[in-house]
Amino acid sequence: MPETGHPLRVYTLDGLPAEVVAVAFAKTSRVPDPFDAIARELTEADSSRFHEKWVVGYGHSSVAEHAVLSIAVENLSVLAAKVLEENRLSSFTEKSTRYQVMDGSNYHTPPAFSDGRPAAAYRGAVTALFAAYADAVREARAWCEREAAERPTEGAPSPSARACDMVRCLLPAAAKTNVGWTVNARSLGHAVVKMASHELSEVREIARELKRVAGAKLPTLLRHTEASPYLAAWEERVNAAAPGRSPVRGGRGAESGADGVRLVRHDPDGEERVLAALLFRATGRSYADARAAVADMNEKARRALLDASLRGIGGHEAPVREFESAGYTFEIVVDFGAYRDIQRHRMTSQTRQLLGVELGYAIPDDARAAGVAGRVERALDEARERCRELAAIDPVHAQYAVPLAFNQRFLISMNFREAYQFVRLRSRSGGHESYRRVARAVKREIERAHPLLGALIPAGDAGAPDGRAQCAAAQAEGGPRPART
Repeated sequence: MPETGHPLRVYTLDGLPAEVVAVAFAKTSRVPDPFDAIARELTEADSSRFHEKWVVGYGHSSVAEHAVLSIAVENLSVLAAKVLEENRLSSFTEKSTRYQVMDGSNYHTPPAFSDGRPAAAYRGAVTALFAAYADAVREARAWCEREAAERPTEGAPSPSARACDMVRCLLPAAAKTNVGWTVNARSLGHAVVKMASHELSEVREIARELKRVAGAKLPTLLRHTEASPYLAAWEERVNAAAPGRSPVRGGRGAESGADGVRLVRHDPDGEERVLAALLFRATGRSYADARAAVADMNEKARRALLDASLRGIGGHEAPVREFESAGYTFEIVVDFGAYRDIQRHRMTSQTRQLLGVELGYAIPDDARAAGVAGRVERALDEARERCRELAAIDPVHAQYAVPLAFNQRFLISMNFREAYQFVRLRSRSGGHESYRRVARAVKREIERAHPLLGALIPAGDAGAPDGRAQCAAAQAEGGPRPART
């Protein structure tokens, strides 16, 4: 059959300024020419005038999504990296603490702890952690090398990587890292405003640098990215208005559920909503008719419909979007090192508290097997006392001195489709034991709320009753205990 119309063209617009590309794409709604022809007629001055009128003046911000930058952000703290990576519509790659030995001289010192007695306490806390880390890495690597020689395993991580993984829990949140960031101008503008309004002085400094560097590439689109009066000091305003508030943020509070995971909210009719959405799409019925049909289905018929909707799904595929119809919110307590991996699921909604030392800490099982757990535990106990001293001065900036081993408490909300992806990825063998424990617990919580949906989620070691990281505070049934006082 002969082809009709113009032939398909797929190509890239390379070598053009980001703001010019954005205008070339935007103009296709009004101009019939090909994109490359439109781009050839544009100058940077033309593009600036276009964005000034339509993006800034009339608020057509979606145009800015076509201007994309890849930004290298180096030597920011692990703590600040988590703030940067909160920006949802972005792509990030960060220097890994699981595969690289971190430099003990490369860490951030906030202005709050740069002078006098607080400075001495802060330096003492951070340098002691790095010293313990360096010693533990050497001991752990020697043990891993012996074990690898005695019991070689195909596909196993190198002794060096395994050693880094088992003692990274000693690293302070002040340790500096590198982040590669690909982001469009619209999301970048939101990020700069949010970071310019942040309570951490380092994050505000990063916002200024982002505006300076990215602003040279996106002079019009990043022009109006000042700090937001609404966001600035938000935590203090809300904390002051809260009844029965604690005088210190980041306190102990209530513990979470088994394995540190508690389902605190879900849609009671979530299974029915998913089933109705599947019928709505596949059969052409009205939603009311689909809900009525689901109400008439017995458990066997419901299971058959769910099984049919996932039959043939590949290991790297997501379920169809109709599975987004059921939602869940979990309260999770897990070590900050594992949280850094969980946070990467940015399509979820996450609300975290200040990082502190009052919720206990986790030591990997491998560290115990390698004989370095005692050294790690002593260093963490000492760090806890130093962090408490710093938190009494400034609880916000005291977060920098907290080691990755200490637990972070946060809420995470996700629909079933995202939960399916989260559990499948984070429960895989080879992943860190802390987040594997969380992933398995998320599956079990969903199974309790929605048995038919929960049974659909694939999970490595899904039936394992334990597999949790051992806390130095002797984890017991009911979740991580606070560290000893």
